[in-house]
Amino acid sequence: MIIKNTVTKEVLEKIRILAFDMDGTLLDEKGALSSANAACIRRAMEKGYHIVIATGRGYSAFPEAVMNLEGIRYMISSNGAHIVDQHTGETIYSNLLTREAVEAAMPWISDPELMREVFFHHKVYADKHCMEDLPRYGVLTEKSQKYVLETRKPVEDAVALIREYADQLENINLLFPDGDKRLRYWAELKGINGLTVVSSMPYNIELGGATTSKATALKALAERLGLSHDNIMSFGDSSNDAQMLAAAQVAVAMGNAVEELKEAADVITLSNAEDGVAYALSRLLDL
Repeated sequence: MIIKNTVTKEVLEKIRILAFDMDGTLLDEKGALSSANAACIRRAMEKGYHIVIATGRGYSAFPEAVMNLEGIRYMISSNGAHIVDQHTGETIYSNLLTREAVEAAMPWISDPELMREVFFHHKVYADKHCMEDLPRYGVLTEKSQKYVLETRKPVEDAVALIREYADQLENINLLFPDGDKRLRYWAELKGINGLTVVSSMPYNIELGGATTSKATALKALAERLGLSHDNIMSFGDSSNDAQMLAAAQVAVAMGNAVEELKEAADVITLSNAEDGVAYALSRLLDL
């Protein structure tokens, strides 16, 4: 593990919020929560730390192993579109796309060559015909295909769904069979007012609201808890975690993280296949 000089004992003593991305971070390569990570999180809760899950997944796609970790109260879903309070079942924060931004992006969203995943009302819907040919859209592994088929509700016309619920959308995920088109669309979509454009996989683009991010949601939650940037430690592996790590006093990049995260992080821990979360927490916070 690489620890930079900015992470002092005094800095660590102020940490009260531990925020974790899931896929590639808290979960291992098979998408499972390891016993070591689970045990470490339980110890953190026993010591009074607020545990926050912050993911690009829709709320309905959270794995049972995480949902069943008793004591985790706050779940940030859809890249920061919602925060759900597990103790009350309430959505305590929302930051959604606007109809104006969605309509401006429709020439790209409606491209018939793309697969669309539509996040709203805590569920995820996807083009049925695309779900029947997932490898075409970069979903190649058995694990990733199983995840999509189990967590997406197939619809005949995702574009029509997007138009109907344009003012209630958490996120729109576009999957591309053509990598060059993906890069071109990314550059073009970033020029549309009211959109946040990020990615968590080499074949997708994720569209959120103008200020929607894990970081914005995490800051709002910290304020709600009477805490601040100084009290946050965040863990991530992908480019859509960059802002969340920047919003933390201590930013921890996984050993399997993209290079931009490693360069900006205060700590680089082991990979998600090596229980990097538990390793970092035990070394940094004596958990």
